[in-house]
Amino acid sequence: MSLIKNTTPYIGKIRLAFEKFPHYSGVSILNKVHLNLGFTKLVSRLYPNRYFDGLEINKEKAAKISYYTGGTIKTYEWWEVRGTGGVFKSNTAPKNKKDIVYHGKLENSFMYGDIYLGSIKEGWWYYQNRLVVCEKYPKGVAIKLKKGSYHSFLDVEGIYGFSHRGGDLFKIGDRLFDAEYHPHVKDYTPEQWKVWHDKYRRALAKAAPAERRQIANDGVRTYIPFKQRGKKIIENWDEAIEAAKNLSNYLS
Repeated sequence: MSLIKNTTPYIGKIRLAFEKFPHYSGVSILNKVHLNLGFTKLVSRLYPNRYFDGLEINKEKAAKISYYTGGTIKTYEWWEVRGTGGVFKSNTAPKNKKDIVYHGKLENSFMYGDIYLGSIKEGWWYYQNRLVVCEKYPKGVAIKLKKGSYHSFLDVEGIYGFSHRGGDLFKIGDRLFDAEYHPHVKDYTPEQWKVWHDKYRRALAKAAPAERRQIANDGVRTYIPFKQRGKKIIENWDEAIEAAKNLSNYLS
């Protein structure tokens, strides 16, 4: 199996398998879907080397994450501490150990300063997608650079807003995402509106009676891409960052 490229940030053994739902993690991690047969998929899975303090990571990949993404791979520690106002969370150990209610520790975490962004898997995802941590909003917002461009913000492709539920890329000329926005025909070109309204009508026609009311209540808005769901046109990268943050909050 050494001929199969390891696309994960871990070190271990790769094995092939047929699986219908391969996107899970346990004793193994999905490496790649090689063939989608519909009813099942041919995939490769990585079985990482395990140690007492966690999984063995590829140090070269960890170095790339730290160099290119603006985040770092290090140990994330936190303490839940008993104080005068109740239990609170701290990123530094308290002087009095008797005040510690709980001490947590996660090796090989993807972090921005003291802010936990995820595991090394999230950091590797940033690197593979040319994403850089957004200084203003480190969580849920990332700057996407053009292909072949790193550390050059003259080559920004867009600002990505996301959560575990999805995301979208905002560029100048898109719309500033507004979760409360109710779309109007006059805000769009006839061609744009027709595409989205046709999708809405088809969904309404195919829906079971119990679903029709919800689809009708949501209206056309559900079928408008996030990057086009808002009144204001994005004129600069600061507004694109705000749009991405708004979307991240909405999807969280």
